[in-house]
Order: sequence, then structure tokens, then C-alpha cells
Amino acid sequence: MARVGFLGLGRMGKPMARNLLKAGHRLTVWNRSPGPAEELAAEGAVRAQSPAEVAAASEVVISCLSTPDVVEQILLQALEGAQPGTLFIDCSTIGVSDARRLAEHCARRGVEFVDAPVSGGPWGAEAGTLTLMCGGSPEALDRAEPILRAFGSRIYKLGPVGSGQVAKLCNNLLVAIHTAAAAEAFVLGTKAGLDPQVLYDIITNATGDSAQIRRNMPKFTFPGDFRPAFSVEHLTKDVGLARQLAREQGVRLLLGAVAEQVCLEAMAAGYGQADIAALIRPLEASAGVEVRVAAERTGGGG
Repeated sequence: MARVGFLGLGRMGKPMARNLLKAGHRLTVWNRSPGPAEELAAEGAVRAQSPAEVAAASEVVISCLSTPDVVEQILLQALEGAQPGTLFIDCSTIGVSDARRLAEHCARRGVEFVDAPVSGGPWGAEAGTLTLMCGGSPEALDRAEPILRAFGSRIYKLGPVGSGQVAKLCNNLLVAIHTAAAAEAFVLGTKAGLDPQVLYDIITNATGDSAQIRRNMPKFTFPGDFRPAFSVEHLTKDVGLARQLAREQGVRLLLGAVAEQVCLEAMAAGYGQADIAALIRPLEASAGVEVRVAAERTGGGG
């Protein structure tokens, strides 16, 4: 088993790191707030005092952090302790140009780099069933794969560094568009007199179905519980990165621009730290209706 380091133990990072422990890897962890690192230390990990200490103890270093600036800051700190030949795998969602810049930092220290953003949410991280979209050299991707298998069931090797971010940004662009569209449809149907549960049962057995409807409605919207699995703030960041990529590629994003405005509206209304299902809340407020279903009736149809 490998000596693996993990930087960033949030809603995604902690269960990913835990699965590395379960797979038998020797794990060293660091997090800005000590609680999650202490929890994993009680389960057998080594808690490091700095990113550099993590890198010094590891053959492979994985990061799962929030924003491009934070990822770069922590990676530069980690590189201070890294030996040539170390492999860095970043599972954060950042820009394509950000990933390539991180790879350049690594190359100057003789360190390999793979961008490997993930999809599947905290549930997938816990179950070890995440989808990983990976970019890097063929050799680095082959080296990363057995490590990533600890928490990922679908691993796509897409090409050079940045390729993983392209795939992830396309995915999250659709997440934003689908979430905003579902919010409009369910507010409209509820305002016009339909039972939201019946509407859900119809749509999930019809051509308007989507993964976001099946995620957002029964888990968050119907019970009115918007505690975050994936926050509005992070989705807004990702849509902005997708639009930046589109500008660089000369691609027009009409629906993407609208979805970004819906995200920004939810941010302005105070829902930045809520789950992305809360994109529906400003629309509910303007329509004077809430899309809710009694707990004993939820669970979804279709």
C-alpha cells in the first residue's frame, strides 16, 4: 500500500480520506480546522501540522479544497516538503488554466500532477462510488488510478492536465441549468394548483426527468431542509469558471448566463451556504408559494 497524504477534509474530503484508510493506505492528513484531522487520526491516520509535513511523508498527495486561490496557496505550501517524484492529485473544481498553472509549479519541483475533479456528492464519497475526471500525462494517470479506486468507481483518463476540469465544468454547468429549470417548473406547477408530489411522480416517469429533480426535490425542497451537500456558493463559482472557459474557447453560453444569474440571485438572498436546491427559494418568494410535501408522503415516485 502507498504512503498517501490528504489536504482538505471537508464534506467531500473527509469521506474520501476515510476510504483511503479503509483500503489500507498509510494516510497523513491536514485540514485548516483541526477537528476532521483529529477524527481521522483516531481512526488510524497521522495528523500533520502543515501541508509541507503531509508532502514530506507521502508518495502521493491528494487535495480536495474550495477555490482556485486556496488550492494554489496550499499546493505551494505542500511543495516545500515534497520530494522529486511525488505525485500530486487535485480533486478540487478549479479552472482549466488554474490546473495547468499548478502543474507548472509541480514540474519545477520534479513533482507529477493530475487534475481529478470528482462528481457524486458526499454520498458517493462515503460509498466509494465517485466519478473522477482526470487529466495528466499517461504515466501520471496510470500511477494515480489505483489510489483513486479507493473512493472512485468510474475513473476517466481524458488527456493532458486540465482535461478533467473541462469535463467537470461542463457537468456542473448542466447541474446549474437543470436545477434552475426544475425550480421554475415546480414553482409554476405548484402555484397553478398541482400537488408537488404528484408532479414529481409524473415528471420522473416522463421526458422531463433529470438527476437534479431526483436529488433536489425529495431530499431538500419537499421537506424544506436546505442544509448543504453542495452549496450555492460553490455552484456559483463553478458556473463562473465554466463561463470563463467558454469565453476562452469562443463558445456562447446563453443558458449558462441565465443559470449564473439565478445562482447570483440566490446568493444575494442569503442562500450562499445553503444547498443548491435553494435556488428555488427566491422564485418561491416571488411567486408566493412553497413547494413542500409532508414527510410521510416523500420518497419519490418513478
